[in-house]
Amino acid sequence: MSAFEAYKEYVALKNHFTKTDYDYIKYNGKTGLKHTSFEKRKDKIFFEKLAKNENYHEFLVANLSDNPKLWIRDIAYSETAQLTYQNWKKRNQSLTYNFKNDFKKILQESGGQHHPAALRLYLGNEISLESLCVFIKMTKAMAQWDSKLEYDPIWEEVRLKVVKYTPFIKYDIEKIKQVMLDIMSDMGYTK
Repeated sequence: MSAFEAYKEYVALKNHFTKTDYDYIKYNGKTGLKHTSFEKRKDKIFFEKLAKNENYHEFLVANLSDNPKLWIRDIAYSETAQLTYQNWKKRNQSLTYNFKNDFKKILQESGGQHHPAALRLYLGNEISLESLCVFIKMTKAMAQWDSKLEYDPIWEEVRLKVVKYTPFIKYDIEKIKQVMLDIMSDMGYTK
């Protein structure tokens, strides 16, 4: 891959995770960037380094979903960015197993507080962003949370992250449904 292609991917994903009006999936990562404007940039070396990454798309998704405010210089030569990517890969490779454990935590969490249990656990770093996204998608909780947490700045920030990151999570819906049903049955939630 070329440095220019890495640049286009970086800009598209950065826009996706920071702007409400840009959707990487909808636009298939397309941007109106020109090679001539790229050639004038003084930070091309960072994109050359990024292009050498065997899967710079995943590398960028991992880092920008974690912190959308990162600049290319914070990503290209960073050990922290490498560690973020490695942790992201591990979480995604074990997504069903991790979700199973996180879903148990959600069901065990006591209610009656302002924020829903899953959101509190995510904010407390007790469940992963992937599990939060899958939980919200599987339970269709988004509309209910939007209504309950209208004008809540914490939810607004997390909501954007969930909406923007969810399309990048790959999982077997039927398998996750079964995991949820099994856990709910084991915990006495279903008959």
